[in-house]
Amino acid sequence: MSRYIMAHDLGTSGHKCSVFDLNGQAVATASLSYPTHYGDRGEAEQHPDDWWDAVVRTTRAVLERVEPSAIAAVGFSAHMMGVCPVDRSGRPLGRAIIHADTRSAGLESEAFARMDEDRFYERTGNRIDSHYPLLKLMWLKRNRPDTYRAAAYFLQPKDYLVFRMSGTLGITDFSDASLSGMFAIGSCRWDDDILSAFAIDRAKLPDIVSSATVAGGVTAEAAAATGLAAGTPVVLGGGDGSCAALGAGAIAPGDAYVYLGTTAWVSRASASPIADKEKRIFTMCGPEAGLYYALGTMQTAGAAHQWAVRELGSREALLAERDGQSPYGLIEDEIARIPWGSDGLLFHPYLLGERSPIWDEEVRGLFFGLDARHTRFHMLRAVMEGVGYALRSIAEPLQGREPAACYTVIGGGMKSPAWRAIIASALDAPIRVPAQTEEATSLGAAMSAGVAAGIYSGYADARRRFAGEVREIVPQADRERVLAGYSLFRELYARLRDLYPRLRTLRA
Repeated sequence: MSRYIMAHDLGTSGHKCSVFDLNGQAVATASLSYPTHYGDRGEAEQHPDDWWDAVVRTTRAVLERVEPSAIAAVGFSAHMMGVCPVDRSGRPLGRAIIHADTRSAGLESEAFARMDEDRFYERTGNRIDSHYPLLKLMWLKRNRPDTYRAAAYFLQPKDYLVFRMSGTLGITDFSDASLSGMFAIGSCRWDDDILSAFAIDRAKLPDIVSSATVAGGVTAEAAAATGLAAGTPVVLGGGDGSCAALGAGAIAPGDAYVYLGTTAWVSRASASPIADKEKRIFTMCGPEAGLYYALGTMQTAGAAHQWAVRELGSREALLAERDGQSPYGLIEDEIARIPWGSDGLLFHPYLLGERSPIWDEEVRGLFFGLDARHTRFHMLRAVMEGVGYALRSIAEPLQGREPAACYTVIGGGMKSPAWRAIIASALDAPIRVPAQTEEATSLGAAMSAGVAAGIYSGYADARRRFAGEVREIVPQADRERVLAGYSLFRELYARLRDLYPRLRTLRA
C-alpha cells in the first residue's frame, strides 16, 4: 500500500529529497550540493547533469529507509527564472543559465525600446530585469545563436528533472511560466505580443499546465537509476516560490507569508493580479490559473546575518567549535539584552544591491550611527533589525486596503528566537511559525503531488491534513520606537541613493 509522497526541491546551492507521510510529516530526507559556475561578467550557470545526479543520489539515500513500493507519487520544486536549452531528445545544450545570472543587464535599455516599461508591467505583473528569462533569451540569441537555434525547448530546472524522471518533454506550470517575462498574467498564457516584440519563438516554449499534473510514470531508465518503482506517478509541481507558499498554507486570497533564508521575500495570495503603480512588487501565478501571489524579494537577508556573524562573531565561532555548539546561540544571548534600535545604530542590508521595493543594483550595505559605545553585538542586532525593516518595506505595498492579520514565517531563520521576535515587531503583526519551517517548499511540492495522485481532494484538503504544530509570536518591541527606526531606515536610503554609483570609482 502506498503510504508516502516523495518531494524533490532543487535549490540554488543544493538539492533535497524528502519523503512525507500522508499527514505531511517528514520520515526521511537526504541532501546534496552541486557547483554553480560564476564569471566576472555576471555569469551564473549550473549543469543539468549535476541536478539529475543529485536527484538520483538523494533518492537512493532515502529509499534505504523507505520501500519504493510505498511511494504514491513524486513531486518537484526548483529555483525559478532560469534558461535550460535542450534539444528534441531532451539533451542539455551545455550549462543552464540560472536566475542569478545578470550578464544580460546591458540589454535592458533595448528592451524598454521594444516595449514600454509600464505596458510590460501591466501585461506580465513583472518588471523588465536581467534576472528574468526574457532578457536571458535575448542575450542567448545574440551571443550563442547556434544554441538558440538548436534548442527545441527552453526549460525551467524542475521541468528538466520531470523529463528525466518521466520522459515527458515540453511542459511547465503556471508559476514558472509567470516569472519568465513572457507570460500574460491576466489570461494565464504565453503573451503573443511580447513574443513578437522580442522575436522569441513560441514553439521553443513549453506548454503550460497546472502544478497538480501527472507528467507520466517513472520510466524504466529512471527507475534503474533512482531505485524508484517503474510507473510511480511523476507530478510536475511548481517553482520554489509557489511551492513555498503552498507549504506555508497560503492557498486562499489574503493569506500572507514570509520566507526568511539566505534571501527573503514577503508574499500575499490573491484572486487576481495585484498591480503597484511604483512597480515595487511583482506577481506570479500559484499552482493553477486563478490563484496569484503578489510578492517582493530582498537579496541578502540571512546572507547578511551570516556575513555579520562570520565577520563580527569570530570569538563565539571559536568557542562554539571548541564546545560543539552553534555560534548563533551564544550570540543571541548577548543581543537579547539590547533594546530595539540597537542603541541608535541602523543597518541597510543591501550587500548585493536590492530588488524589492527599491530595485537598485548600485545600493550597498551601510551602518549608520556607529559610535564608541557600540559593541559588535549592537552591530549584529542592527543587522537583524535592518532585515526586519526591509521586509516591512516589502509588506507595505502588498497590504492594499486590508493589512494582513498575521504572517506565516518559514525558512531556516525561524529556528532563531531572536529572529522570530524581531520579525514580528518589524512587521507589527503576529507571526505563525510551523514546526517544519525548513520543509515548506518540499511540503508544497508534496501537496501538488498528493492532489494530482488523488490522495487529497484539493489544496484545502491537503492543508488540513498537513496542519501541524504552530508557534505564534506577537510583537514585543515598543511600537513607536519601531516606527521611528523604520522611518529613518527609509529616509536614509532616499537621501543617499544618488551617491551609490560614485562608489564604483573606489572599487579595485
